[in-house]
Amino acid sequence: MITGEAISDRVSKLARSGAIKMREVRRYLHRYPELSGYEYRTTEFLGEIIRDLGLEPTIAEDSRGLFVDIGPEKDLGRTAIRADVDALPIQTSVQHEYASGTDQVMHACGHDAHAAMAYGAAVILNEMANEGVPVNARIIFQPEEETSRGGLHMIRSGALQGVHSAIALHVDPTRPVGTIGVREGAFTAGCDVFQVEMSGQGGHGARPHLTGDLVGAAAQWVMDVYRRVPRSTDARDAVVLNVGSIHSGNAANVVPSTATMHGTLRTLSNESAQQAKDMMAEISRSIATMHHCRIDLDFGQHTPPVINDPQISRCLRNAGQELLGESNVRDIAQPSMGAEDFSFIAQQVPAAMFRLGVAGIDLGSEPLHTPKFDIDESSLPIGASVLALAAIRRTSGDCQDQ
Repeated sequence: MITGEAISDRVSKLARSGAIKMREVRRYLHRYPELSGYEYRTTEFLGEIIRDLGLEPTIAEDSRGLFVDIGPEKDLGRTAIRADVDALPIQTSVQHEYASGTDQVMHACGHDAHAAMAYGAAVILNEMANEGVPVNARIIFQPEEETSRGGLHMIRSGALQGVHSAIALHVDPTRPVGTIGVREGAFTAGCDVFQVEMSGQGGHGARPHLTGDLVGAAAQWVMDVYRRVPRSTDARDAVVLNVGSIHSGNAANVVPSTATMHGTLRTLSNESAQQAKDMMAEISRSIATMHHCRIDLDFGQHTPPVINDPQISRCLRNAGQELLGESNVRDIAQPSMGAEDFSFIAQQVPAAMFRLGVAGIDLGSEPLHTPKFDIDESSLPIGASVLALAAIRRTSGDCQDQ
């Protein structure tokens, strides 16, 4: 049985030996991306390569997503490694042979790499379990992260039953290959999607004084929420509000009778979110009175913030330092205002994420969610090894009190 420091050495060796297969998995997924809600081929492919390891996955509801256990279940409960698998509606500009073959769909957020590294972690953990190392892990391949529905989908499918803690990573094109970023506490913001429906008296463009002037009302609403919402919350508690779409009217000489807006509200606490929502409602009432129109403000999809559990975060930090050295494990100074639906899992069990550097000399520096996004694939065994070692340390109890 392998013990002590030899475990991290063995993890590193297995990760390096599995680098080519991880690259093949990542490139297959990159070549055949699937949008949120349509990850059927992706699920089938991942199921096949997991079965090739001699493991039997559980397929989630609607045949999208899967999870697989490695090692005998212990009283402590399993540590879940979660990876998302869906792509984005973006036309690729990647010029390599593995570029997306699907029009207007590509892996522009690194979920193909996340899945490949979770698979790599599964290979490492399975081999080490066969060698007598205590392993008590579950690998979760999750659909629909981009729509914030996938976490709940996997929870409904039983992916957290028997799970005691969870870990995950996200590729980071601002960090060089060979480094990771860690943080305790707030990691990503919560996000509320909102819709504003305005309706009132329309009319002729020559006589706006006889109308509700819905375009003017919409313009004022945007300006007021941009100005007043940030000033209604503590400046030390970040609030980011964005109106992403405005639709009103069809002709230049008509004052339209309706206007519709959609946007997002991002915050780091429930208190600041509620304060912002209250101010948006107050602004809506004021403008409705001024313009003699009706304004309906509705909040739809909600994604909670990811709050990294301190103990799990320290486990990731320690695993990274064992494998990469202290200088290559770096603190994340501020949380991201982006949303991440790993938060639904983190609400159920102690959990934490880290950021993986994917920027190399030639590839990996393009921003997320852009047509040229790609990664330096030498980062794949690094991410897989940190995930695997952290899961092993959780199983052995080394991360319980640090």
